[in-house]
Amino acid sequence: MGESPNLRCNEQHWFMEEQNKEQSHQGSSPFLHYRFMRQRKLEEEEDELELPTLLSREEQAHSEQLFRSYRDHLQEGSALDGARREAIKWTHRVCRRYAFSCITEILSVDYYDRLLANIRVAEMKQWMVQLVAVACLSLAAKVNEIHVPTLSALQVEEPSYMFEPKTVQRMELLVLSTLEWRMNSVTPFSFLNHIIGRLHFHTSSQMDQFLTLFELSLLALVSDSRFLRHRPSVIATVVTCRSMEKMRYEGSQISRYRNALRDSLKWSEPGHFLVRCPPRGQGRPTARRAIISRAWSSTIFFIFSQTF
Repeated sequence: MGESPNLRCNEQHWFMEEQNKEQSHQGSSPFLHYRFMRQRKLEEEEDELELPTLLSREEQAHSEQLFRSYRDHLQEGSALDGARREAIKWTHRVCRRYAFSCITEILSVDYYDRLLANIRVAEMKQWMVQLVAVACLSLAAKVNEIHVPTLSALQVEEPSYMFEPKTVQRMELLVLSTLEWRMNSVTPFSFLNHIIGRLHFHTSSQMDQFLTLFELSLLALVSDSRFLRHRPSVIATVVTCRSMEKMRYEGSQISRYRNALRDSLKWSEPGHFLVRCPPRGQGRPTARRAIISRAWSSTIFFIFSQTF
């Protein structure tokens, strides 16, 4: 087994070349806008077909007994929670070093949590934490990145321990087998197409600003284990509403959009309602709201207000 092979083929490069050629020929076409709008319409229709599957997978993953038990063990201040935070800090530094996407980082953390949930570890040695973090980041990069460093090159940014490539490869196999090769996890990014398709940005710069705020907000939250108690679709909506607020959207616009997401993401069942978020250091509510589970409302918004 070689070191971290590039799992991408040349098909993507061919597709990009063909797409660039097509765009160059279409630059002056009067039908370009129509074709673009038609493509957006097709994407929205595909999203409508995919959404029920995503919600079903989300429900299944979130209700697994092993994962629920793992969440309960990750109490703030516990050794397991501290180890998780250190692993995520290292992962974040490496992702910045190699300019990995935010999706890669979120996938890596997801693999880490799912692995520990399935092997039922109550406490981890420091070297175990580092080994699992390296293996999970390597796998996430192979899933999502085009260029992946070797296993030796991946171990940068002052890791606690250094491991031989064959040791990391064995851990990768353990992760893959434990997760049953289910590496396409449901994360907040899984709902991003659904979200963007309903925001109707007027310019590409506006969309870029939203995506940047969405990613930064999500990365600021991922190390806090209390967010494992909330479904990815809930996290995505909370982060979206906060990003819209930072973009100076009017409160009425955010409210309408939030209500639309509530309906499309099936949060109209009893037990879900709107709550207000207390600002940092204050007890009275502000206009910041999100749709979340009744049992989890106080926790998620306390963390959210402390983070931002």
